[in-house]
Amino acid sequence: MSVPTVFISYSHDSLGHKEWVLKLATDLRNNGVDVILDQWRLAPGQDQVRFMADGITKSDRVIMVCTGNYVEKAEVGTGGVGYERLVVTAELVQNIDTSKFLPVIRGQSSSPPQIPMFLGPRMYVDFSEDAHYDTKLLELLRELHGSPANPEPPLGRNPFSG
Repeated sequence: MSVPTVFISYSHDSLGHKEWVLKLATDLRNNGVDVILDQWRLAPGQDQVRFMADGITKSDRVIMVCTGNYVEKAEVGTGGVGYERLVVTAELVQNIDTSKFLPVIRGQSSSPPQIPMFLGPRMYVDFSEDAHYDTKLLELLRELHGSPANPEPPLGRNPFSG
């Protein structure tokens, strides 16, 4: 299987949140996922909008780290998250059934957790509890590598056919 390429979309809520995203990206890279992260690949003087558009369109998957602030920016359409919403929405219009966009919940106390409305009722990986980080990381890695914990068994033979 090829190496999955993943773009991480997140809002710069705080230094602690940026460090958490960096840890997630590092853990993914250490487990065979090629991560596109602004903290590694975007330097002063580079075009931020181009970086975001290329990251989203050229990656296999996009992890959207959904904090309350991220969801608010996505809904209102402000900042980098607002721009990324435009790129993501354009792809969703072309392929509504895509599984390319993967919400990750972080730092939310609401139940159920919030994801941007344009993502609809998509399944998410819930990293809200830091104590469950390793378990959720494994869940995310299984999804990105296409290795489910409970793979569907092959279809057996009809016991009533000749």
